[in-house]
Amino acid sequence: MEIHPEPNRSLDVLLSAPAVARHTAVELKYLTAGWHGEVEGERFVLKNHGAQDVRAYDVVKDVERVERFIAGRPGWNGLVLVLTNDPNYWTVPKHGRATNAQAFRLYHGNILQGVRAWGARTGAGTMSGREAQLTLAGRYVCDWRDFAELSGPRGTFRLLYFAVPASAQADRNQPAIRDDLRTTTQ
Repeated sequence: MEIHPEPNRSLDVLLSAPAVARHTAVELKYLTAGWHGEVEGERFVLKNHGAQDVRAYDVVKDVERVERFIAGRPGWNGLVLVLTNDPNYWTVPKHGRATNAQAFRLYHGNILQGVRAWGARTGAGTMSGREAQLTLAGRYVCDWRDFAELSGPRGTFRLLYFAVPASAQADRNQPAIRDDLRTTTQ
């Protein structure tokens, strides 16, 4: 957990099977909306993170980081896992207009690929520490899955995962990614 495999590089999790020369770089994001309740006798009080535009940028940045980390490393692949109870991430905006954070939207069915950059009118405070445009080598379909249904408002938790195959240059579609995920992480 939170390892530093190289100077100035970190990963949330590294799954390694050196005997078979397989390694999976994993980045995790837990994006919460306010929720409190009890699950199997354990009490939870989740904070409302908000700033969905900034947090979505961070998710896309993790995909780019994993792509760069595994590039040129035989036997390596990657995963970016996103868990949230905030429907603003998986729901298509109702207003129907492009926003300054359009390139980082994670709503169900959206496709992330190529250069991702903030819109021209994005405020300096929003971009602070996140000014760089991001370039994805692969093509990723946002395919949210049900994870847990808990009581109360904001009790629906959904999971989004992006599997990053070893070949960062290959054109990827979601079924191929899922096949790669099943065969490389078991």
